Amino acid sequence: MDGETHTMTTLELIAGRYAGLAFLAWLAGACALGLWVGGLLDASRASPARRSRVMAALIVGGAAVFGLIAANVVTESRLVVFDKTLAETLAERASPAWLRFLAVLTVAGDRDFLLGLGTLVAVVLLGRRRWRDAALWLAGTLGAAGLNVLLKSVFQRVRPEHLHGFTQELGWSFPSGHATGAMAVYGMLAYLLASSAPPAWRQAMAMLAAGLIASVGYSRVMLQVHYLSDVIAAFAVTAAWLMACVAVRERTDRSHGLTPSGPRSR
Repeated sequence: MDGETHTMTTLELIAGRYAGLAFLAWLAGACALGLWVGGLLDASRASPARRSRVMAALIVGGAAVFGLIAANVVTESRLVVFDKTLAETLAERASPAWLRFLAVLTVAGDRDFLLGLGTLVAVVLLGRRRWRDAALWLAGTLGAAGLNVLLKSVFQRVRPEHLHGFTQELGWSFPSGHATGAMAVYGMLAYLLASSAPPAWRQAMAMLAAGLIASVGYSRVMLQVHYLSDVIAAFAVTAAWLMACVAVRERTDRSHGLTPSGPRSR
């Protein structure tokens, strides 16, 4: 069996018979990553200097991953071939019942849903006079949304064809808007909640947020409204943006004698 045939067989199994197991594996990987990153950024366990180094690494790493994927998309490399092969296999193999479930799951990343949630969080923060948290929230979420609009207009990648009828999307494909929105809103919300939560809860919050974000990204690929590279690129560039916002916020807090966690960070 040659490499191309083996790849096709694997994709067919992931898209069809073992779609549920593939989803659980994707979630497990995301939760493990969230647990690891949450531990690295936990203010109760890491010094400010170490947190700054971790954030810098995440910013550079996220930007690098996005740049690498973007370069492959522009040059239509093997990554683009893989993207199209995966999308075509999903169109042929994904079951209607599984697509129906994912069409419900993907609502967690819909623009209107995230806009409503984002507005509610902003109102709560402003109502409690948590001005710095409100500023961070708006910068992280609205900034990510604006960045996504800008990048879509720059790359103008056409979406994969999706004729199953469970969802319909228009507009450019790269990077994914749903993946960007999920990362920005749920990622920033996890950061704000963890900043005032007991230390024992913080990694669990990071893991839960990572799982939710990954679920939205997975649904976009399986529903064939985005290529896999659209989703990974969106996660990478949005994570870099969020870390940049948090790094600026925490540096400003330290300059005013505030700590990065607990009530004093409000």
